[in-house]
Amino acid sequence: MNRKTRAQKDLILADKLVTEVAQKDGSVQKIYGGLCHSFPVLVRTCGLCQALAFSEAKSKAGEDAGRKEAHALLLRHVAGILGMQEAATNESPALEAVRDAGVTEYMLQTRRVLSAWIYFKRFAESRLKVASAQDSQEGER
Repeated sequence: MNRKTRAQKDLILADKLVTEVAQKDGSVQKIYGGLCHSFPVLVRTCGLCQALAFSEAKSKAGEDAGRKEAHALLLRHVAGILGMQEAATNESPALEAVRDAGVTEYMLQTRRVLSAWIYFKRFAESRLKVASAQDSQEGER
């Protein structure tokens, strides 16, 4: 039997998803890589609800297609961490689940996302060559 720990599963998922982002346009890669670095800070300062709502808004507003796609990818990847499928509604399944969760479940979801996100951050450095959130902003100038 080949059982894997949660950390191993997170590593595999992050590797797969960030490698898929590496096939996207360079601006999407840079923006997504920056989000990989800044998203945990946003979660810790504002909470998972506001962080997801922010990405939901950015995925639908503005004229920058690369930024929209990067935020949409982030929402899908958070949903993947939480084990959710695509929703039938226009709302992100992760945002919907976090919004409807009780306090204990919300705290668990937050810890779950933060513990898995370290791998996304590391793969943003190695696969996307974005060493910090500021690197992604410098690429936009």
